[in-house]
Amino acid sequence: MEFTKLTDEQRQFFDDNGYLMVPNVLSAEQVKHLVQVSDRLIELFDRDSPYVQRRPGIVEEAEFHPLLAMSPTVPLVTQLLSPNIHLHTTAIIYKRPQSGNDPEVVRERGWHRDIGMTEDLGHDNLFRAGIKVGYCLTDFPQPRSGFTMLVPGSHLIPTPLLIPKKEVDPVGTVDLCLKSGDAFLFENRIFHTSAPNLSQRTSKVILLGYSYRWMGGRKSNMEQVQPDKSVLDQVDDIRQQLLGGDSDAVIHWAREHGIVSDEPFQWTMAV
Repeated sequence: MEFTKLTDEQRQFFDDNGYLMVPNVLSAEQVKHLVQVSDRLIELFDRDSPYVQRRPGIVEEAEFHPLLAMSPTVPLVTQLLSPNIHLHTTAIIYKRPQSGNDPEVVRERGWHRDIGMTEDLGHDNLFRAGIKVGYCLTDFPQPRSGFTMLVPGSHLIPTPLLIPKKEVDPVGTVDLCLKSGDAFLFENRIFHTSAPNLSQRTSKVILLGYSYRWMGGRKSNMEQVQPDKSVLDQVDDIRQQLLGGDSDAVIHWAREHGIVSDEPFQWTMAV
């Protein structure tokens, strides 16, 4: 995994807004290859629904292994979160063209925060516990192209999301316009939802979510990704840690690049 330093400007933008865009992460050839394997998996999973989100079976496919520790995105995650992380969720999301009269377009949405902590801790006690990385396999040239809608700064609000009456989206919603090969990061506390797809083509995105290893997994829709040994044997030590294997390679990598200190953690301080 190649080191990419998080700039002060990137950190400030992420701290203030809860998301970050990273252009030109995947080459055209990489995108083409990922589309081919994603198309195959989605067709096996569901070929008819307008919105398809496939979670299982992704890390078992060798074609996705480079994404697990992709540069520059995953190095940025280690600096925004921690190198003591693992992969806790995966998804391939396809959204086929919709009519402007579809219920989701005119009156329904699914605004939420990630990781399922809110119900236990409340809106006012949340902390940054995970970051998702999305890889665009198609262009999103204009709003309502099937992308993820975000509310910048909403990761800091200690209340439910405020939506004006008779509206489906809050004030300040952004619907990012990115290109095929671009990536984006967003943290668990930011309110987000899937945008309707009023374009003429199917939108395609791969999402990989990282969280602290000590969080473990959950037996519902956020179950930790832990493939069997046959998959771990196919990847390097860094990816073994991210897949829940017996490795601290990301932590060692972070020490080599000065992301974390070699000094023991300080529990007490003389006053």
